[in-house]
Amino acid sequence: MIIRDDEYLDFSKVPESRGIPAGLYRIAFLGLIVIFAIGGAVVLMSGYGHHWPSEKTLRVPLNNAQQ
Repeated sequence: MIIRDDEYLDFSKVPESRGIPAGLYRIAFLGLIVIFAIGGAVVLMSGYGHHWPSEKTLRVPLNNAQQ
């Protein structure tokens, strides 16, 4: 049986990658900015609605002792 050489795939040459696209770097950088912006907003807004210690908060004993 005679088989021609053009019927086989040539695995001697590996294709070369063109690298990471430039747009992916931009998206990653934008993602990091968004992560830090959300973290900053959480830190800045963490005190909203919290009044501690306050004289107006309810003082409830946590045990069943009668006073």
